[in-house]
Amino acid sequence: MKIFPTPSIDAQVLMERYEPLSGNAILEMIVRAAVAAGLPAEECKLLKTSTEKDIRVLCGNYHILVTQTVLFEASAQLETALNSFSVKSSFPEAADIIEATTAYTQISVYKGLIPVGAFPEGALQEIGESVATFTDSSESQMAMAIVKSVTASIANASSPTAIFWMPSLFLMTPDTFKLVADEDTPLLLYVHPHLYGEKSPLTGEQLIGVIGSGAPSIIGYSVEFTPSKLPTGYLIERLYSFIGFTLKRGKVFPSGDVFGSDENEKIQVFHHAPQDGGAPRIELKVVHNPALGIERDPVPTVYKEYDTEGALTGERIDGAEEVVLDPDDPIDAAILQQLNHQKTGETSAATSAQRVKPIRRSPAASSPEASQPGTQPRRPRVVSDETSAGASEAGPRNRSSMDELRQIAIAAQQANASDQPSKGRGFLGRFLKRK
Repeated sequence: MKIFPTPSIDAQVLMERYEPLSGNAILEMIVRAAVAAGLPAEECKLLKTSTEKDIRVLCGNYHILVTQTVLFEASAQLETALNSFSVKSSFPEAADIIEATTAYTQISVYKGLIPVGAFPEGALQEIGESVATFTDSSESQMAMAIVKSVTASIANASSPTAIFWMPSLFLMTPDTFKLVADEDTPLLLYVHPHLYGEKSPLTGEQLIGVIGSGAPSIIGYSVEFTPSKLPTGYLIERLYSFIGFTLKRGKVFPSGDVFGSDENEKIQVFHHAPQDGGAPRIELKVVHNPALGIERDPVPTVYKEYDTEGALTGERIDGAEEVVLDPDDPIDAAILQQLNHQKTGETSAATSAQRVKPIRRSPAASSPEASQPGTQPRRPRVVSDETSAGASEAGPRNRSSMDELRQIAIAAQQANASDQPSKGRGFLGRFLKRK
């Protein structure tokens, strides 16, 4: 899936004293990491710009650089991480360790032979950002796998005091890095939850929000729960659930859709435009969870059920009233005729000329659909996606509700009488409204 253009993936191994490894040792680590990520060893070429301590290797289209000779200086990114709540709570000695740091090794992966920083100003706009930046999730995850592996090898061969995973602003102890790097779920490293707070303007209560730092390089959007009184552990769990399931689907939920672990949990997705040149933003909001004291009135909802790998396993419509058709009624007779055409695949010339386009919920009149990625692998996940009352001629058709078909027939009759297109929105458009 497409992501926000990412120039490089970087990590730093911080040390109290300078302990450079040999160039040959670094080269072996890089090749081993590339092979583990799925790249052929024969495609890894040592570049002539390498030195005894700073090694550059091109493996396929991945440019891997390990730098050991640059003097340490705390970057703005590192300062941001130091001031975060997660670091202050889980790594309280971090500030003292950074103060005592005198050396570091940086591991970076770029796209292509020429790093993005080496292009003349304006050149990328002319040739396209995809030439020198990661623009697809598969590319960035490959780069992250390489950086993670090389970082682990260097940390094991030296005496680090801290590890800084730069895409997610995750500053951690070496033991924490080893723990998350060995996990089967790399999202624990690639995306880091950063908490932030604000006071409620109405009650003065402390509210907590969560931002998934690193998400733009994984799914192309920043993701956050804005401040609320909900438990932070719950928000963090659902943040990872949303990002992980989005990766499995290969696309984000449309703005207005909802997802949850079951039908009693609905978390709504809102899309926001990018600001200041950053990635577009997705805001998540819990709109229904009786266990947390949040309830809303039921609305007709399209449920789609997926398994833990993102494969669709079932679909149903909840809250859409079935209507009995009367064959002696002209409108119902027209509906029955259309249903018969759908079953047999026949289409008369008149029907083709007056075919009403499949009804889709527009952003202004659609219902939030219920989607449940869930977090437990043992349970199927229910997710809703944009659906229409009909499918294309070549593909299978979705079932149309009776009221929806009635509106189609009425619209068709009005079109015949006035020779003007109907502006009616149909059953879903009139009744399935966002809450």
